[in-house]
Formats: sequence, structure tokens, C-alpha cells
Amino acid sequence: MAKLRDYLPYLILLGVFILLAWLVFLNPVLATDSSISGFIQDISLPGFDGFMEFISCLGSFPVWIIPPGAAVIWLWCKGYRLQSVICALVPGIAALLGYIFKWLIDRPRPGSLEDGGTSFPSGHTAYALACYGVIFFIIPKFIRRPVLRFILRLLCLVPVVFMGISRVYLNAHWPSDVLGAYLLSGAVLGIGLTYLKHKLTKGVNHA
Repeated sequence: MAKLRDYLPYLILLGVFILLAWLVFLNPVLATDSSISGFIQDISLPGFDGFMEFISCLGSFPVWIIPPGAAVIWLWCKGYRLQSVICALVPGIAALLGYIFKWLIDRPRPGSLEDGGTSFPSGHTAYALACYGVIFFIIPKFIRRPVLRFILRLLCLVPVVFMGISRVYLNAHWPSDVLGAYLLSGAVLGIGLTYLKHKLTKGVNHA
């Protein structure tokens, strides 16, 4: 097994997430939430509303399962079974943990949305980082053309970077919901990729 120190940075992320979850549980609206939300929602650029709605859609079910689903099938068919399993597990575990903490924290959303639900952590943001993050690190390793590899990685970064902003902009989440999602999914992603790297180093992979 990989040494504990290899996982330590991601365990720290998980610890910070749990601390933030506890703070949110005690204080449903943190001091900085309203000010940061106001700053983001005051952004006024041509076409920005549509862009934010499009980005947010990428984190909605069933849209968010399409990229990792396609990657899982492609990797499995190519014989890269371990990468395929990791590509499926990272988003799945991030989604499961997100649902569990939503139920535990039971934080109201900042606005009255039609879909209702609880707020912490942001599911859309967690899915975006887990789904597109694992693709960012795994899939380009099998793309030999530098330009295509660059384009694919850039496309993966767009929802990862802008998803959190979109959820606050659309008044669906508090900034601390987004931060929690990045911490949680970042920890799951890091642990998954560290495990994969260790297994590949040991030679447990498709020849």
C-alpha cells in the first residue's frame, strides 16, 4: 500500500472540510457568505447570465455522469481496467459523501429555488471537480497529440473553475457551500489518483 504521507495532503483537505462543515452546522450563514455572494452576483457582463446557466447545467443530473461514463467505457474497452474503475469511483464517492453531508448539515439554500433541497456542500461543484478533474488527469495520458491533449484539458478546467462561481451567481449556494465542495472532491480526487499512481508504479495495469 502507498505510505500514509502520500495521502496526507488529501487527508488534511478532508479535515478542513469537516471543520468547515461543523462551522456551517453551528452558523448557517457565515460572516463572509453574504459579502462574497453580493460581489459575485453584481457581475454584469454581456452573455454572462447564459454562460453561468450553461456551466451550472453541466453539473446537473444526468448531464454530469456523461463525461465520466464515457471515459469509463472508453478506458475499459481499451483494457485499462484500473483507470476505468478509478474514473468511476472518484465521482461516485464524491457524490455519495456530498449527499451524506447535505443530509447531516441540512443547511437551507440562500434563495427559494424550485428544486429545493439543502445547500452544503454544493453538489454541482463537487461533481464538476470529481468528474472533470479525474478526466483531466487520466484521459490526456492516452492522447498523444499535444494540441488535442491541451484542448481536452482546457475543456475540463472550464466547468471546474466556473461551476462554483455559477452556483453562487445563480443564488443556488453560499460561497462556503462551494468551498466545501472543492475541499471534499479535492480530497477524494487526490486519494483516488494517489492510489492509482501507486498501483501503476507497482505494475498492476494493462501492459
